[in-house]
Amino acid sequence: MRICALASLLLCGQALAAVLPDERGDLLYHGYDGGGVEVTGPSLLLRKNVGSSVSLGLNHYVDNVSSASIDVITTASPYTERRVENSISVDYLRNKSTMSLGVTQSDESDYEASTVAVGVSQDMFGDLTTVSLGFAMGDNIVRQNGNPTFEEEAQVRR
Repeated sequence: MRICALASLLLCGQALAAVLPDERGDLLYHGYDGGGVEVTGPSLLLRKNVGSSVSLGLNHYVDNVSSASIDVITTASPYTERRVENSISVDYLRNKSTMSLGVTQSDESDYEASTVAVGVSQDMFGDLTTVSLGFAMGDNIVRQNGNPTFEEEAQVRR
């Protein structure tokens, strides 16, 4: 009996409750300026339900980083970098279970990250308790700016 319950949980997805995420479209421009570091960029999030049991999500996020700390100002060149992240997700709702799948790709000058995440969430005890399980794995490529021969892989499991 316990094995069947565990297997049914593992075959479902991750969410906070047995409801689909709200449909929405968000446009954001974020900014931080302090300590000689400035980070700015846009983000676009789209979330659309397909019927009453499927929700699709898209996100595009950009970080533009520039730095000019006192060390950089007195002895080195200013630092600039751009990171672009794109993700897609799908949530499937069935009774009190939500199954989720998401894929994220992020690129910057010295790092590429590719992540796949799956999860399951189950409401129980009159919807007073939600149990969630999730797993994500990422295959990343680490580079060194100014050294075209350096390239290492970094695998992440969470």
